[in-house]
Amino acid sequence: MFVKKRLKKGKYVYSYYVSTLSLPSKKLFIARYDKRGGAEVEQFRNDKSGLGLEARRKRSFLGQKGYILLTDLAHNLLADFYHNALLSSPFEGYGPKRIVRDLLATPGRLVFDDRTGKLVRVELLSLKQFSKDLAICLERYCLGH
Repeated sequence: MFVKKRLKKGKYVYSYYVSTLSLPSKKLFIARYDKRGGAEVEQFRNDKSGLGLEARRKRSFLGQKGYILLTDLAHNLLADFYHNALLSSPFEGYGPKRIVRDLLATPGRLVFDDRTGKLVRVELLSLKQFSKDLAICLERYCLGH
């Protein structure tokens, strides 16, 4: 743990940093921390928007905790879907919001073989703009898992 003290408008302001990194000095840690970029902020913003976190609050602590755990699970499933189905596809540049809004909201069904339980085909509403490319991605995803 590090504490950084700085003067702001005539008063001392403290910043606390907790890390599992093993670095030789506080100065090196702060330098690396300052160079980290905005990846965390962008990821949180994308998740918040894509999963609708900004508008949902539960009244009870346990309800809110359960909701946060479910959104963590949704984030992990979206990341898995993105990496195993959408990379190298026309949807590679989509973020969580577009994946949920434009792709996963497409009506359709997966058809499985009754005997083997294996995926036979993906049927999507053909009038949707992305249905052909999305069907290919869904088949790739289902066959890979």
